[in-house]
Amino acid sequence: MPSKRSNSALRSSSDSSSSRDSLGGRSSKRQRSNSTISWDGRPNAPLKIYIVQSKLEPETITELYDLVERHQRPSGDEDNGQHLDVQLCSEVQDADIVITGIHMKRRLERHIDWRLAREKAIVTPDWLRASVKEDHPVPCGNYSAISELHDETAENCPDKDQCDQCEGKQKQQDKEQAHLQNYPTTPPTAESYDGENMETLKSLEPDTTSRQITRNWGTRYACTRASPLVCPNQALAIELNILHRSRELEGKAANALSYERAVAIIKSYPKIIDSETFEEDIVKLPHLGKKILTKIEEFVENGHIKESRTIAASERFQSLSLFSTVYGVGPVTARNLYAIGLRKIEDMERYYDVPPDIDSTYLNVLELELVTPNGKRIIGLSKNKLPEVSIKIALAIRKDLDIKIPRAEVQTIHDVVMRELEKLQVGCISTIVGGYRRGKLESNDVDIVISHPDLKTGAAKIKGLCTQLTKHLYKQGYVTHVMHLSGFHEHNALRTEHWDSLEKALTVFVLPPKEGGRKLHRRVDLIFAPPEAYWTAVIGWSGSKMFQRDLRLWAKVERGMKFDSSGLTRRHDSKLFIPRSEKEVFDILGLEWIDPRMRNADV
Repeated sequence: MPSKRSNSALRSSSDSSSSRDSLGGRSSKRQRSNSTISWDGRPNAPLKIYIVQSKLEPETITELYDLVERHQRPSGDEDNGQHLDVQLCSEVQDADIVITGIHMKRRLERHIDWRLAREKAIVTPDWLRASVKEDHPVPCGNYSAISELHDETAENCPDKDQCDQCEGKQKQQDKEQAHLQNYPTTPPTAESYDGENMETLKSLEPDTTSRQITRNWGTRYACTRASPLVCPNQALAIELNILHRSRELEGKAANALSYERAVAIIKSYPKIIDSETFEEDIVKLPHLGKKILTKIEEFVENGHIKESRTIAASERFQSLSLFSTVYGVGPVTARNLYAIGLRKIEDMERYYDVPPDIDSTYLNVLELELVTPNGKRIIGLSKNKLPEVSIKIALAIRKDLDIKIPRAEVQTIHDVVMRELEKLQVGCISTIVGGYRRGKLESNDVDIVISHPDLKTGAAKIKGLCTQLTKHLYKQGYVTHVMHLSGFHEHNALRTEHWDSLEKALTVFVLPPKEGGRKLHRRVDLIFAPPEAYWTAVIGWSGSKMFQRDLRLWAKVERGMKFDSSGLTRRHDSKLFIPRSEKEVFDILGLEWIDPRMRNADV
């Protein structure tokens, strides 16, 4: 182990360098006669190292200093080019290699100009450790510190022969990540309509998810990583998700979020997690604390997590999970029902006076029997009021809503909605979002974002259209109940909650039954966005939940902006941006394009 330097030594070495919180220029007893010669592969030319101190622990800084000292050859020694010969330099522009513990572009720019960074090999401390172990410079691309600079780091690696090895390893990584490329990567575009106005909202056919994104599995934000629908470690993700769901049902929001983030990072990791990859990669991933790493290690060793299995088999978890599948029953209500002795759906049906095995086609019987909290019977409904979904109604249609919706039926429902909408307003455009857009073969519900392509008059044309369409669909027999119906609100950049200000109708929808069949109740959400917010609404409602959470966080922390489904604004002056395509939203936020099928940062 290297001897530990005193804090005063660290301070003095840092003070002697630039004021940008970096290390370099430290005086050494072994001065180099050829220290001004940049490394170019010739004998006796040292490889110059510049160390950025920020984000490095004092022990790591000490270790790096000692490693450099031990491999800094005295002048006059013969070197046949087969050994590691390095020295510290005080200016980043003179360096061949920049070592840093920073992994984000924005933070690196506080210490190194981005244009200069693109001309250097920016690596992690592991590069020096590996080079010392091999006694020669190892490929830089395998130790790139900044994901956005991976290609530049590989290209600027001083030893080109060694970089050939980088390419070989990269080909192997590409092979390991081949499963990511099996998913179609071109998202659906808005319907085409004739006329110049459509040009303002027409999709620009965004590029497929870049190879660089598929390498970003170690980044902090889910919106910078590729997350396929099914990952190589899906079984592990499912077990961790049980722990997340358990905490969520018990009202432990912070703990639930920790496991939710762990699931998201595991979904992005492209290789099977075993004992080797656990030590090499997993322990270094963000959002994985000691407790979660212990759970992952347990899974690697045993093929399961004991706590997950215990929770999944417990009566309480099963009951709370079951109760929360009923619309209108959240974790708090579920816990209250459990506390008074309810355990099964049949218990809930008795509690809410729902006849057992009631046919969902006879919901009018339940509606006529609705009573107020003091027991007074409610006779009928107002002619102008759409039937709302009570817990009693939700219990009656629960079996229908539990049946997954195949993609063909999702498309049929969309076609029916747009056909009926055309009768009310000509020329509207729409995109099916949600799990369908992320590539799921079956969906829990159908989400449709609707707008009008005319930027000048489109907002006025769709204002109030959500309520009109919902009432029209109700009269036509397609909508049976409404779970939520909201009107339009002006975009408010100062709003803090995440429930957007778009017009939306969350409905219970039925298609005409097939011959010999019966009507199935489906969840259909209709979201109306003004033209300027169409693409942010498409992204926001496409999901997944963690992808959207990190997209909002990225916008706030990295770009000083506010993003949600109803708009994209700059925080310091509330300026509203109007993207012309989905890809342009990513461009404004400084993000690489990620296809919707690679946004599955959940189980």
